[in-house]
Amino acid sequence: MERVLILGASGLVGKALLKELNKKYDVYGTYSSNKIDSVNSVYYDISKVNEIIDILNKVKPTKIVYCLRGDFHTQIELLNELVKYLLPISGKLYFCSTGNVFDGDPTKPHLKNHEPIAESDYGKFKIECEKILRKGLNDNGIILRLPMIWGKDSPRLNSILTALKVNEKVDVYTNLYLNNNTDEMLAKQIGYIIGNDLRGIFHLGSSEVINHYEFIKKVITNLEYKDVKFNEETLPGEKYYLAVLPTVGDLPKEFNFLNEYVINQITS
Repeated sequence: MERVLILGASGLVGKALLKELNKKYDVYGTYSSNKIDSVNSVYYDISKVNEIIDILNKVKPTKIVYCLRGDFHTQIELLNELVKYLLPISGKLYFCSTGNVFDGDPTKPHLKNHEPIAESDYGKFKIECEKILRKGLNDNGIILRLPMIWGKDSPRLNSILTALKVNEKVDVYTNLYLNNNTDEMLAKQIGYIIGNDLRGIFHLGSSEVINHYEFIKKVITNLEYKDVKFNEETLPGEKYYLAVLPTVGDLPKEFNFLNEYVINQITS
C-alpha cells in the first residue's frame, strides 16, 4: 500500500484529509500542539527543520500533502528539504496554497492560468513556495489553491457561533466577493487528484462567487438565529474579489458545487 505523509494533520484540512486518505493509503500525519487520533501520528515541531529528515527516512512516504502553517522563512527551508527528499524517488508533493497569491489584483476572480500577483506578505510567501515546488519537482509539485475553507468545527464557524450565543456583533465585509469550500469536500477533491495522478495547478472552491455579507447572513439564517447584529467593514475599492475559480473539466462533475452547498453542509 502506498504511503502518504500529511504535514499538518491536526488542522481543519489535515484532519479531513487523514480521514479521507485512510481509505486507500497507508497514511501518516504530523502534529505539534494538538495530538491527532491516529496510530500513525508523528510529532513534529516545524521550528526544528532538520528533524523532518529523520521523519522522512523513517516513514518513507512517496507522496506528501503540505498543510502546515508557521514562520515563512522556516517553511521555505522545510520545502527545500522536502524537494531534496522527493526528487530522487520521483515522489509527489501536494501543496496547499491560497487565493491570496492574487491579492495584488482584487478587481476580479482568478483562474489558474492567471499570473499570480500578491500585495500581502502571506500571498508573496505562497507564490515563493509555488515557485520552489515547480522548479524543484516540475510536474511532481502539485499546487492546490484554496479559497475560504469551512467545516462544522472550523474556527470560522465557531467564531460566528460564539458571537451569536453572547449576542455580539458578527464581523462581515460588505464589499468582499469570494468563493468557498468545506473541509470534507476539499479532502475528497484532493483524494481524487492523488488517486488519479493528476498534475498541475488546481483551484478548489465553489464555481461562483458570493458576497461575504450575504454568505454569512445565509449561514446565520440556516442556524435559525434572528435579530443578529453585524459589524460591517469594507476593503479597498468598490468590489474586492478574493476568489480562485475552478476550471471546468479539471475534476468530475460531482466535485463542482455552489456556495449554497457549502452553507447547507456546515449548518445541517
